[in-house]
Amino acid sequence: MLLSRASEAALKALPHLDPRGPEGPGREARALALACGEPAPFLGKVLQKLARAGLLRSKRGRTGGFVLGRPAAEITLGDIVLAVEGAESLETLFAVPGGPAGAFLAPSADELATRLRETTLARVRRTST
Repeated sequence: MLLSRASEAALKALPHLDPRGPEGPGREARALALACGEPAPFLGKVLQKLARAGLLRSKRGRTGGFVLGRPAAEITLGDIVLAVEGAESLETLFAVPGGPAGAFLAPSADELATRLRETTLARVRRTST
């Protein structure tokens, strides 16, 4: 029920990008890796997944690097996790076991899915500054 290391890396890296989205300056994968404390080759693979999902774009030129595919106010943490994990829904991603243990864990899984679905990248940026 915990997030994968790849999802955690994405959630640490994306708040370091310009919140305006495609209009903002890009950041190189190496600089993002340094900012969030992840190995550059690993983070590069995560960023490529996010780019394939349309959440990031690669920008060339002097202000090149990765940029958000749309403004941070339009990207939820759930969008990021689903893109990295390749899952269809947060509910399937956070499936809990059946039986008595599942009854105790289900509310936590539901709360986590709701928070990821409702929290935007812009809100995370505002909270962390």
